[in-house]
Amino acid sequence: MKKVILSLVVAIFAITGINAQENTDVQSTTTVKKVTQKGTDVKTKVVAETETDKEIIKVEGNDQQDQSAQVLKKKDVDSKVVADDVSIDAANQEGQIAIKKRQEADLAKNIAEQKAKAAAEAEKQRQAKLMQQQKELEARRAELTKRPEGMAKLKKD
Repeated sequence: MKKVILSLVVAIFAITGINAQENTDVQSTTTVKKVTQKGTDVKTKVVAETETDKEIIKVEGNDQQDQSAQVLKKKDVDSKVVADDVSIDAANQEGQIAIKKRQEADLAKNIAEQKAKAAAEAEKQRQAKLMQQQKELEARRAELTKRPEGMAKLKKD
């Protein structure tokens, strides 16, 4: 029985020696990112990004010394969504509605003020034009009623 087991062990070592030898080195880095988007509803997304660097060193399985090794490098990036959550923030929603109403009220107030200002300006211009017309009328009346020397004045009926 011992001879059978010993012969199997020797056979296994001989077979693995014949095959190519591989040495594998794996380095893995995981980065977790949490993204929160706020608005009327809060969206939270957790993404795990795994970056794996794998180096495989291959050597031929013969009995030569100082063999050249072949190094294969593989880089793998894997992104996985861990959590995706959407929640409604009632307080934030009410605050946004209040801000919107306040902005609309301010806008309506500003529009009313501008209309009143425009109406007052139009009234000023109308009054100034009326005063100018009155002055022109008085000047024309004075010109027409002016008589040369020696001429009798006009009588009013």
